[in-house]
Amino acid sequence: MEHHGPLSWVLSIPGLSHDPAWVGVNASVVLFAFIVMFAFAGRLALKGDVANHIVPAPRAKLSTLIDLLIEGLYKMCQGTLGASADEHFPFVATMFIFVWFANLMGLIPLAASPSASLYTTVALGLSTFIYYNFHGIKAHGIGGYLKHFLMGMGVAGIPIAFFELISHVLRPITLGLRLNLNIQIDHMLGQVFGSIVSYLLPVPLMIFGIVVCTIQAFLFATLTSVYLQMATEHGHEHEGEHHH
Repeated sequence: MEHHGPLSWVLSIPGLSHDPAWVGVNASVVLFAFIVMFAFAGRLALKGDVANHIVPAPRAKLSTLIDLLIEGLYKMCQGTLGASADEHFPFVATMFIFVWFANLMGLIPLAASPSASLYTTVALGLSTFIYYNFHGIKAHGIGGYLKHFLMGMGVAGIPIAFFELISHVLRPITLGLRLNLNIQIDHMLGQVFGSIVSYLLPVPLMIFGIVVCTIQAFLFATLTSVYLQMATEHGHEHEGEHHH
């Protein structure tokens, strides 16, 4: 693809590719390094004394915002996944954190958002696809999981199962495309309006961009939870029957 405009600074990092086609990969590497450092900084801030950080600080801090986001995400998981929320929350939260920071990275001047790279977003979709299918098979067994696609109709459900399988296989692509297109459109609109009113409305545009980035990350995490719930929904029922 032909590159237009100034090159991103992520293409100037030593040890990484300087090819504009690899800008999304470079941005993902930078983001991964940032998340690792952010995680270690958070652990050092807690210093193993989690109990003193349960009650929010009286003054608003960055940690307060993160607490609100994670709490909202956990409640969403509980509402969707029920009793299995604790088991799957680490994966859902990991996807949310990566997507959220990936989206926000596009708001940094001359940076590059990994979410604007179709390779990255489809890879995220594939990760979700593999995860929920693994747990679906774990909950039902291969035979029981495949029966899901028959919609309880037996042999008569085979035509429906065919279309369900097609829809199922396309999920990682649609997940990736949805995130990629939404972020590209958001950043494109931000650049257009920013160039028009660069001296009048830069702060409101940035706030709008942060809100959109956060909503897209929550949407990706929500769809991940919904797919997990659909794949494992009868697993606990069967477990209950075995206990009886």
